[in-house]
Amino acid sequence: MLRGKFRDFMGDFWESEKHRLFNFVPVGIGVGISLYFTLDSEPNFQANLLILFTLFYFSITKKKGVFYVLLAVSLGFFIAQLRTMIVDTTMLPSKNDGPVSFVARVESCEKTENGLTFIVDNLCSRKYPHLNNLNKLHLTWRGKKAIASTEDYTPGSLVLFRVILSPIFAQAFPGAYDFRKQQYFRGVSARGFVTIPPRIFEKPRSATVRLLIQQLRHSIDRKIEGYLPRNTAAVAKALITGNKSCISQVVRQNFANAGTAHLLAISGLHMGIIGFFIFWLFRIFLCFFPFIYYFYDTKKIAAIASWLTVVFYLNLSGNSVPSIRAFIMHTLIMCAILVERRALTMRSVAIAATIIMLFSPEVILFPSFQMSFGAVIAIVAFFEHSWNFSGFGKTLFNVLATTVVASIPTALFSMQTFNQLTLNSIPANLASIPLMSFFVMPAAVVALSLMPFCWERYAIKIMGCGVEWLTKISEISAKLPGSHFVMPTPTLTNMAIFIFSGLILTLIHHRIRFVGLAGLIAGVIYYYLAPLPDFFISPNAKVIGVRMKDCTCFNHLGYFRSAALAWARSVGSEKRERFDSECCRKSITKNIDGSYEVRFGEKQVIISKNNGPSVGTDTTLPLESPRCIFLDPSNDFTKVIYLDPYRSLSNEYIRRPWNCSLEHDADSKSP
Repeated sequence: MLRGKFRDFMGDFWESEKHRLFNFVPVGIGVGISLYFTLDSEPNFQANLLILFTLFYFSITKKKGVFYVLLAVSLGFFIAQLRTMIVDTTMLPSKNDGPVSFVARVESCEKTENGLTFIVDNLCSRKYPHLNNLNKLHLTWRGKKAIASTEDYTPGSLVLFRVILSPIFAQAFPGAYDFRKQQYFRGVSARGFVTIPPRIFEKPRSATVRLLIQQLRHSIDRKIEGYLPRNTAAVAKALITGNKSCISQVVRQNFANAGTAHLLAISGLHMGIIGFFIFWLFRIFLCFFPFIYYFYDTKKIAAIASWLTVVFYLNLSGNSVPSIRAFIMHTLIMCAILVERRALTMRSVAIAATIIMLFSPEVILFPSFQMSFGAVIAIVAFFEHSWNFSGFGKTLFNVLATTVVASIPTALFSMQTFNQLTLNSIPANLASIPLMSFFVMPAAVVALSLMPFCWERYAIKIMGCGVEWLTKISEISAKLPGSHFVMPTPTLTNMAIFIFSGLILTLIHHRIRFVGLAGLIAGVIYYYLAPLPDFFISPNAKVIGVRMKDCTCFNHLGYFRSAALAWARSVGSEKRERFDSECCRKSITKNIDGSYEVRFGEKQVIISKNNGPSVGTDTTLPLESPRCIFLDPSNDFTKVIYLDPYRSLSNEYIRRPWNCSLEHDADSKSP
């Protein structure tokens, strides 16, 4: 009897979901990509290719669901490795002894709060030939001379630089955000600080499409700077060309604490506003021409005009992952209008995710992809269920529901990457998004349209008024209670529970989807019950950190500063104190022999350089071997994070392309 009920249940499930199987294809590909990036060493490429073709053969011949699932996972694993091999960025292994000189082509030059930043490529140096093998460099020029510089470093120019080069910042500690991996896939080999004013060696001569776009972005940024105050111009440039480098730290923090930081990044919201504004504008405009209105489908003409505008804006804004996702979905929506089909469905989201992951599989690791797709999947899933509200009530409900639904997944990924949670995001977005939709972005479209005729002055100033209102809203919201909470980083297991539960809840329409809701509840419980690391120890015990109830305590606040701060935030604390401070002296005592005694309620841990045995409830934590993982059954409350992320548990170096030739300088202070 139970067997028959189970068979009926599965038959009902199949009938409900068989038309939506494609929605699960990017899930399988994403699992394969994630598996590849969790490995400690590079797998065999030929073996992966053989497995992929074998699964492809069985999928065609056997035609069973399990082979299709394994094929999607294998495909994701294979394309992640293939992409890593194709990128093949040469990473600078160690810091140069002194300044080096070279000529390089400027790819982009952007003003910042403290000077200028460059992305350069095509390095050429006779004195330092090893630099010719590097791909791109991220260069920073700070100081009064940089701020006052009037040189126009146009993209495409050959410029003579003298800089101090350093490797890209490595992962702060195991499990932290891997900025070095991100830069590897962006083709950036090293970072550097400019020591003397760069000298333009040669103006750009050739004109490729990519170079013309970079020069156009550069020109638009200069025009905006000429019409608006500095802070307003910085936000306006972020909305039009995607250049966020000039936004001050105060403004950034206000937007982040208000939960409106997504407005500063070119995303689906911006692409959608511009695309549908042009669509609406063209439909109204064509109504003034009866011979077009009566004999042609103005809706389809407007769709084509809208798509061409979005293509231009995509290239102008820098081709970020959220904007590419929005462009693909907008293309599908416009195609649906042309063939008179339903426009927005979960299938369009799945197609966008599949295309992006096939061409850039690494983006699945970074917050832009995670937040963008998390928000849009939640919104589409919510509105796939009919809500019959009419008139003003429907509009108000849609705005409120979209804000709430999109805030849930973005908050989760914000906790994972930035250790931040804000409760003011809903009211702040309710005030900011209508302002963006009906004032700021339409003014930006008008300004861009008038720039070829040099009539953009007043349109940019009108846009500036809207930007100032946005900045004021974020400032007010950031000062309200509940605007900023530092949250511990969820574990990988915890994130897997959240992600798969969310996908079950949103992608499945059968009643079994409520298993996903139970999974989300279980994930929240696990998040609050999961143990947090109690200790942080740097190589050679230069820095020792202890997590206390109200703060994190360190023996030294100078060495490994960025890594220590990242660890403190990862355990839910933003306050760092020295061992001898009033906050730490209550629980930490330094002994005569140089060891530290740390008390956790009735238990205590002795941190010493002598590898002494455990005595009763006391445990000696040795510092001589930085990779010795402390696990004592009698004191299993203790977890230790060792700042040695480039070694596996077997004490062997992790051989991944972005980590090759890494070196730790334990005696140097982090900048």
